[in-house]
Amino acid sequence: MLQTFLIKNFAIIDDLMIDFGEELNILTGETGAGKSIIIDALGLILGDRANTKIVRKNAPGCELTASFNIENLKPLKKLLAEIGVPQEDTLIIKREITADGKTKCFINGSIASVGMLQTISSALVDIHGQHEHQSLTKPDSQRDMLDRYGNLEKLKSEISDNFEKFTSIKNQLYELKNSEKDRIQKLDLYKYQLKEIEEAKLFEMDENGLENEINRLNNAEKLFNYANDIYSILYESDGSAVEKLGIAKKHIENLAAIDRQEFENIAIINRAVEDVKSLADTFRQYKDSVEFNPKRLEEIIVKIELIKKLKRKYAPTIKEILDYADNIKKQINLFEKADENIAKLEKDVTSAEAKLKKLSIELSEKRTTVAKKLSKEIEAELMELGMAKSKFFISVEKETDETGNYHFKSSGIDRIEYKISANVGEDLKPLKTVASGGEMSRVMLAIKTVLAKADDTPTLIFDEIDAGLSGPMGQVVGKKLSVLSKNHQILCITHLPQLAAFSSEHFHISKTVAGGKTKTLVSKLNAGEKVTELSRMLGGGIESETSIKHAKELIKQTN
Repeated sequence: MLQTFLIKNFAIIDDLMIDFGEELNILTGETGAGKSIIIDALGLILGDRANTKIVRKNAPGCELTASFNIENLKPLKKLLAEIGVPQEDTLIIKREITADGKTKCFINGSIASVGMLQTISSALVDIHGQHEHQSLTKPDSQRDMLDRYGNLEKLKSEISDNFEKFTSIKNQLYELKNSEKDRIQKLDLYKYQLKEIEEAKLFEMDENGLENEINRLNNAEKLFNYANDIYSILYESDGSAVEKLGIAKKHIENLAAIDRQEFENIAIINRAVEDVKSLADTFRQYKDSVEFNPKRLEEIIVKIELIKKLKRKYAPTIKEILDYADNIKKQINLFEKADENIAKLEKDVTSAEAKLKKLSIELSEKRTTVAKKLSKEIEAELMELGMAKSKFFISVEKETDETGNYHFKSSGIDRIEYKISANVGEDLKPLKTVASGGEMSRVMLAIKTVLAKADDTPTLIFDEIDAGLSGPMGQVVGKKLSVLSKNHQILCITHLPQLAAFSSEHFHISKTVAGGKTKTLVSKLNAGEKVTELSRMLGGGIESETSIKHAKELIKQTN
């Protein structure tokens, strides 16, 4: 719902703020006061193209800000999230246009494009008249409205799910069939690579252990000599550590025989002797294990070089090489089962297509039935709105491709178009070709009245809806707008007091001259002021007792 609209330096509007009501907002005023200018400004908020002529004379630029309550508009919130706008209950759209034609757009304070405004506009506002924001002239909107009216959305959703499944299977089949040559080449390559990796037996290799073994084999003589010297010093040679510790042990025992306090050191020297013997034995075993094996050295060098080669070709670590091998093993399995997969996918495509076709035909038949009913209801509404000679028809045609097969889409197989013949003898034409703004507004009112609960656009704006209407017919239109405003916020510009009498909120648009400049003013009327305005409209700008009485009677008739 449009809550507040702020307009600065736009055409003859200097600085204006309008707080709209939730139901039927009527805008009246003398011709040229700026009523349609307000709608034009709102069009820019919704993504209309701007030009330099709209900026107020001598102003650096104009600024437009609209605030919408979108608390209950879940589809719009989802759409905003998709384009990167944080989800909030209030949506603020701002547009700045400089005198040289440059434009800046903002959504909730974030910079946006005009395209983004256009994307969200149809979910916010429908402007009916000679404007571009008429969602019901768009095929997708016409289809969705018909489906909501006929409670066909569940079936359409089922078709959408099946279409997605059908398309996915079809694409898989296409890729398999059209990549056979590439598949064969990759299969040969993967088999070669897998063989190379498996023959390397990387899972048996400890890379660090191999490097250490190379180091030992290269330095075998040094290692033997070092270990042999250590063993000799500790145990084997005359004057070895063990021998000297044995002498020290005897001295400690003699000392302890005299001084009992030193007796515990005997245990310490015993442990020292055993530790040195154990250490000596370790190095004896080490020197005996030192291998002088040039052949083994050569084998390890070959393995190390193989690892380096595989790392260059496949991955920087042995683990990643083995992971790569697992992946290509799976690919080989898939490729080798390609023929089997193709046969299965062909069967799946046939099955999915048959189900999609069945559901799509079912939806098409239901749409045709619903379209006939809806067309009659809209025709009846048009008759009440003074278009008794009009014919309305909703075309539902199954779309086919060049071969005559159904053209499947996520929404079904139908091309849906709303058509109208406004006068006797005229051919039915697409709704978007209706030329008259007033005629278009009445057609839209008829459609919106019938589809009141199926249409989820929160705000509807009717411009020129009273063009060519008599006073009594204006009363009919006003009553329908009043009923429609229970489901939608309505903004309506009118010259007919019979229509204006139905307002929930009444705004009077006027212009004044100050400082040599013309500017537009907007006043929200109270009950008494509303009577005065209706009286003025009834009396051709002149109030009288008769016109005041008539105005009060019009308001009374709306209750």
